[in-house]
Formats: sequence, C-alpha cells, structure tokens
Amino acid sequence: MKLVAGLGNPGAKYRGSRHNLGFMVLDNFAKEEGFSWRFSQDWSCYFVKRGDFVLIKPSTFMNRSGDSIRKVADYYKIDTDEVLVVYDDIDLPFGKIRLAFNGLSAGHHGIDSVIENLGMEFGRLRIGVSSPREKREGKEDVSDYVLSDFTSDEKKELPKIINNCKEAITSYLDEGLNSTMNKFN
Repeated sequence: MKLVAGLGNPGAKYRGSRHNLGFMVLDNFAKEEGFSWRFSQDWSCYFVKRGDFVLIKPSTFMNRSGDSIRKVADYYKIDTDEVLVVYDDIDLPFGKIRLAFNGLSAGHHGIDSVIENLGMEFGRLRIGVSSPREKREGKEDVSDYVLSDFTSDEKKELPKIINNCKEAITSYLDEGLNSTMNKFN
C-alpha cells in the first residue's frame, strides 16, 4: 500500500498560493481519475482510498501536516518508505520537479513536520516555485512569497507543471520511486 500526501494550507485565502501547489497537484490527479475527496476528522485530512493507495490532503496548517500523514500511515500500516509527499520548493526553478528519497527539510515547515512524525525516509516530489530572491531580488520575506498567489505568467504554465506531476505520481504508483526518479530527474 502506498500513500501520496499533498501539502498545503486550508482555506480560501491560500487556495491559489505557491505553498498550496501540493494540494493543487492532488486535486488535479483526483479530478482526472474521477475520485471524490472524503473528510476524516480523526485523521484531520481529506482522503481518497483506491485499491493499493491512499491520497491525502491534511486539513491542518502546513506546519502540522505530518500529524495527518502519520495517522493515515498507521491506520493502513503503510511503511514510511511507501509515502510520497508532494510540495512546493523555493530551491528549484519554477516548474522544475525533482523526486528524492530521504533528506533534510531545507527549511520547509511542512517537511519539518513530516520528518518529525515519520523520520527522514520517505519519498518527495518537490515542485519548483523559485525563490523570492530570484523573483523580486530578495525584497520579499520567504513566508510572504510562498503564501502569495502565482503571477499571471506562472498561472499560464501551471497546467503543464501539474500534468507533469500527475504523470510522476502515476509512475510512482505503478512502478515505485526508483523507477520514477530515473524517468523524471
């Protein structure tokens, strides 16, 4: 059994923000596959269970995402090496994706929470959103930057990026992380 978790923040205020890219990717994946989200108050997340995988979107704020992921992994007895976390990354150029297994959080508070709950051995699908230094010459705080909406030019590119992530998730579910890393990195 595999678990794919998209990271984001709840509420309309954050819906189109860079920090909600993990939610956007999973919402698109679920929609394309004809899945409907259900809510679990016990797990504090929205989820879809199909065959041998579970998709989740924690309903907590980003810095508590690991709590929901841990609860779902425990319930379904999913090993941490069968978890893939999908999230935004300011250390990658906009639109670039990178799959990895293991590693530090690089200051991403959602990943800090996942590491706190699971340890470091889980898969990551990092999606580049660039950094405020690249976009605005360092004049903007990182928190403000990731919580801001995409620019109109970036929004035009999002469907292609989200589709690329959907293909990577499909590959992960069908073939596993190592094969997917070889294809997409």
